[in-house]
Amino acid sequence: MSADPAEVEEWLRQLKESLASMSSPERDNILKEARSHLCERLAAGCTPSAALAGFGSPEDYAQRFVEEMQTGDALRSTDGAAHLPVIASPTNRAFVATLAGVGIAVLGVLSFVAVLILIAKLFDPVHVGVWRLPPHGLLVGKIRNPAEGADLLGTWLYPFCVGVLALSGAGCRALLLWAARQLAGGRRGVLV
Repeated sequence: MSADPAEVEEWLRQLKESLASMSSPERDNILKEARSHLCERLAAGCTPSAALAGFGSPEDYAQRFVEEMQTGDALRSTDGAAHLPVIASPTNRAFVATLAGVGIAVLGVLSFVAVLILIAKLFDPVHVGVWRLPPHGLLVGKIRNPAEGADLLGTWLYPFCVGVLALSGAGCRALLLWAARQLAGGRRGVLV
């Protein structure tokens, strides 16, 4: 089926709709550039269908620009949660995202354990701690008989657990930022 120039205008209209989440100047610049490339192809003798074939669907073409904008916004953000959509985006799944996810899960478990130990230490300060057991054992948690081992941290367990929580939070944010930068760079073919 042959296309007419109206198909090109319809494609550009759909592209504009697909870029609705972008600011007007950015959207207009992308539309202007796409129109220019299409006009060049038409002037070179391509049919409208052939000219459009290289661009794909307007939604797919727009998605590249929208993802780039989202990645840029996430990289500029100081909020770690802003990085999650970039990493979880179906088109950006990669080894880097998996690696960051595993690291965040490990830090999450570490934080959970720190919170549990803090709560347990508050309710049973005599039996909960980091214990050195003879001859070469180590126990983090609750001991039945405190005389069987030596509490290595004592009341220092409280600031230690708070420090673990703070470092885990900072580590999660750093992993999210690293992954977002890697994914943004990887899309351009360059790892940051």
